[in-house]
Amino acid sequence: MTFGGVCIEAQRRTRTIVGARHWLILLLALPLLDGCVTLPRARFTSAQQAAASPDGFTDVRYGQDEPALATMLRHTLKVDAKGEVNALALSGGGANGAYGAGLLEGWARTGTQPRFQLVTGVSTGALAAPFAFLGPDWADQLRQAYTGPKVHHLMQSRGLFALLTPGFYNKAPLTELVRGYVTDALIEAVAAEQKKGRRLLVATTNLDTEQLIVWDMGAIAAHGGPEAKALFADVLIASASVPGVFPPTMIPVTGEGRAFAEMHVDGQTQSAFFAVPGTLLLTNDLPAAPFKVNMFIIINGHVDSVFGVTPRATLPILARTFDVANKASIRSVLIATAEYCHIHRCTLHVSALPVGVRDNPLDFGPHHLNDLFAAGEAQARGDPWTDDKPR
Repeated sequence: MTFGGVCIEAQRRTRTIVGARHWLILLLALPLLDGCVTLPRARFTSAQQAAASPDGFTDVRYGQDEPALATMLRHTLKVDAKGEVNALALSGGGANGAYGAGLLEGWARTGTQPRFQLVTGVSTGALAAPFAFLGPDWADQLRQAYTGPKVHHLMQSRGLFALLTPGFYNKAPLTELVRGYVTDALIEAVAAEQKKGRRLLVATTNLDTEQLIVWDMGAIAAHGGPEAKALFADVLIASASVPGVFPPTMIPVTGEGRAFAEMHVDGQTQSAFFAVPGTLLLTNDLPAAPFKVNMFIIINGHVDSVFGVTPRATLPILARTFDVANKASIRSVLIATAEYCHIHRCTLHVSALPVGVRDNPLDFGPHHLNDLFAAGEAQARGDPWTDDKPR
């Protein structure tokens, strides 16, 4: 699937809602894309794709629905001193990720934040996931990643160039931000925690296979060297590359002796967040888990319905419609996760952007980011969690 060029049919095939405003941009731009060029790509078969892996790496990624993912987690996660596993899932949400970052920092200050054996991230949540995985010692880097000066200029229009190559916005600021904080020290720290039986997972969407791909970031880090550092950063960039807004990330792979590049984009294209492997969500016939799971989910956006009189005009109606659809998508994943936790007796704690705090995934201005971060900190000082199903 491609965005940019003659790609309208591909957009119709997209299976889930991304962010409301993301799709609004794409919809309004469709008339401009008619007749634009499509960049050439090397051809490859489904068999070659099925056998493919990043050059020099093995066993670093899984399809969300592959049984091997659930098996890996059940057999490698190490419990804490209480015989429990604390898991954290971070959702997408663009600029709203500053809320989750503020919540994590404020939570760490309370002294009640557990050491997570499993951290997962999608889209903006993927960018925060390494810092949440490494813990409070990386709080300064987390804050800079969401409120620092480099973040304020992420949305740089590419003007007419967007009609010739994919993506309405320049990807260079996002790439610079991510590669700036994916340091040798961060890679070494993640690899060290991987050896202790902890797991850091980040999800992207492979547009060629229409699959959510879950990357074992600790396994990538454990590989070591500049190749690990480059792939680690590429996965984070890909997970945050909203299709059509930013160009996709092309990841070189080899399958059945053929070298080609996969097209990866925002993991939120497939799922608002990733908490439970699909093979586990789809079955109730499972043996009892050998440990108790405490699941924490941070939603970087509003979940509950918010009253507001919608203006009787095309753009407000479209924006409101996509907001409704996006919330419905988030709630459906939350409900599935809640049902799984109910059946398998894991505890579920959910925090979402409070009503009254502005929800705008594309506003990376300093005032908005600081307000979101402060809202997260304020929530952490109280009780930010609920185990209720979304309304």
